[in-house]
Amino acid sequence: MKSIKLLIIPLFLLVAYPVVAFGYEVGDTDTFFVDGSYSSNESDSVAGEVILTSQRTVLYIESSFWNEKSEEEKEEIKEMLGDVVGEFDRKIYPDVTYAFGTEQYLGVDGSSKITLFFHQTKSGVNGYTRNVDAYEKAVAPTSNERKMIYMSTDFGWTKETLAHELVHLITLNKKDLRYGTKEDTWLNEARAEYAVTMLGYNDGDDSYLDSRIDSFIERPHTSLTNWDNSNYNYGVVNAFVHYLVDHYGVRVLSNSLDSKKVGVESIEEVLKNSGYKEDFADIFTNWAIASYVNDCKIDSKYCFKNKKLAKVLIIPFANFLPFSGENTLYTGQTLSNYSAHWQRYAGGKGDLTIKFVNPSSKKMIVPYVIKKTSGENIVQFINLNTNQEGEFTVSGIGSTVGYVTVIPVLADNTIDNQSYFYSLTAKTFSKEVEENTNNDDIELPFEIDKPLNQMNREELLMVLLKLIIHLLMQGKAII
Repeated sequence: MKSIKLLIIPLFLLVAYPVVAFGYEVGDTDTFFVDGSYSSNESDSVAGEVILTSQRTVLYIESSFWNEKSEEEKEEIKEMLGDVVGEFDRKIYPDVTYAFGTEQYLGVDGSSKITLFFHQTKSGVNGYTRNVDAYEKAVAPTSNERKMIYMSTDFGWTKETLAHELVHLITLNKKDLRYGTKEDTWLNEARAEYAVTMLGYNDGDDSYLDSRIDSFIERPHTSLTNWDNSNYNYGVVNAFVHYLVDHYGVRVLSNSLDSKKVGVESIEEVLKNSGYKEDFADIFTNWAIASYVNDCKIDSKYCFKNKKLAKVLIIPFANFLPFSGENTLYTGQTLSNYSAHWQRYAGGKGDLTIKFVNPSSKKMIVPYVIKKTSGENIVQFINLNTNQEGEFTVSGIGSTVGYVTVIPVLADNTIDNQSYFYSLTAKTFSKEVEENTNNDDIELPFEIDKPLNQMNREELLMVLLKLIIHLLMQGKAII
């Protein structure tokens, strides 16, 4: 979901909250600042009125949208949204806050209730929050001065979106307001996305998570941390956060909210304090392998445990080598930080040697998977030297080995979200093919001037014609 951020404001600039809480009643109206980039008409302010209240919420709806509805349509919307806020009070709020902690107890308006404002948004925008609403207008002039979640009047994934956006309010409280730190977007979104699964909303067919995983499979090489708010960002963050929680528990996410650190560093702090030996780069690499083999029989760390992710099998980049002779194939790519590539090498015969070169010398990890013709997957790692170069050889290509997949991974918290070049050079050589090109292995009933493998097309045709004439003279049938 979308989330509007504000530069960190020192706590001493904040004015004390009012001591008297406002009461909101059905029929009350107000005009709110909204995010114009998400609003359907790009307006940055929208009028709304209260149509429902509950124990924990005040629900506004855009006035122009509401006034166009018939009385029957209004009753249907009220009934539907009544179920939503009932679910929010009864399940979403208590379960999410139990796992992750709470949002601000009181908004700037002095109310403990969360304002839900349903307004007309652009396609694909289900909901968002604005961090500026946590501050008074004296500090943030466009603040609505209350705890607030903005929702779409398309009413798509409404319960899922509420759970997601509630986590953003909690993160605002526990990071921005408590520590004066801004959480990395990818981790903020990861926690919010996992809350939907935690509540059981992804259990059915065609779920919210299913759509996210489809985006991941379509573009799995998207960087986890370099966030541009695309469906592919949400795809990779869902695939990774579900793997992370599957193997290390939801407390990795919730405890990282209590750290003054953010992003990868906060996760590593929790892992270390919990006694795990793996660092974030190890986990990210194992996730990249699991995304390709997804097989617990190889190792429990190389699979997803959530049944929704059982269908995850990355289709690698395809690299093909000729089946005969000595062949060389060079591949050069750039890899973003906290991303992986999957490079499959098929074809060839005999020995396959692959050399990895990383001119940037940025630390990469390069596992590879040998696919046996028996169906078995064998996971290995290229031993890289101090120059970030290394190679390996696999024998039995075309006989006992079907293909080899190399998985370069860049996961380095000391560098920015940039892209770095690497190259793979694959070579195959078959002694069997080389030996078969020798004239001694091909018996002809006549002498030739030079070896067959040195002849051009016309010379080979002449040899073939001469052989056919010889066979006819011998009374041999030619089929």
